[in-house]
Amino acid sequence: MRNVRVFYKKSGRMKFISHLDMNRFMSRIIKRAKLPIWHTEGFHPHPYITFALPLSLGFESEYEVMDIRLVDDDFPLEDVLSKLNETFPEYIKVFSVAEPVMKVGSIAFADFEISFNDNGVLKDGLEKFLVLDSIICSKKTKKGGIKEIDIAPMIKAKSIKCDENTTLLLTLPAGSTDNLNPELLLNAFFENYAEQYLPYSICRTMIYNTDMKEFK
Repeated sequence: MRNVRVFYKKSGRMKFISHLDMNRFMSRIIKRAKLPIWHTEGFHPHPYITFALPLSLGFESEYEVMDIRLVDDDFPLEDVLSKLNETFPEYIKVFSVAEPVMKVGSIAFADFEISFNDNGVLKDGLEKFLVLDSIICSKKTKKGGIKEIDIAPMIKAKSIKCDENTTLLLTLPAGSTDNLNPELLLNAFFENYAEQYLPYSICRTMIYNTDMKEFK
């Protein structure tokens, strides 16, 4: 058997597909593409598919990672790419297929691009917000409770670019140990530091390991 890592982009309407539905979607796509995928054993066999870092509902992504396992060691990787792209619908596209280099557990950070439809209105407020020494947010715990955390020290990198609209660029913890959803930061901004709420879109643009190397 051969482990294969699939890198793809997810945009447009596909951002409304939840992670659970993505599992079902990918299982059907792989079956239609007629890839020689290995199935789990037991009473309910299913295709072996794992996602490196599940994407939040409503997010687009330029760098999604899915691992599959093929029963044919000689099946060409370029055929995996072409067969998947021939089968995928609009708004999802594979851009690379390779053998895994890093372990999924090594994922630690991710880049996010947050675009506001604001005509530059939010730029000054965001600049003041991002230099705060402390940003206190309420976050749900795994047990269903609520705790207050300071997310300011968790932001690894931040910048703003502004042409017609404002775009916020962030590098945030995104591993199994530490994970900061950018919407938590945005909620704090709009609730406490912005004069008005304006729509935005979020795109995850890259995933890194603990050494800030591109996840492969």
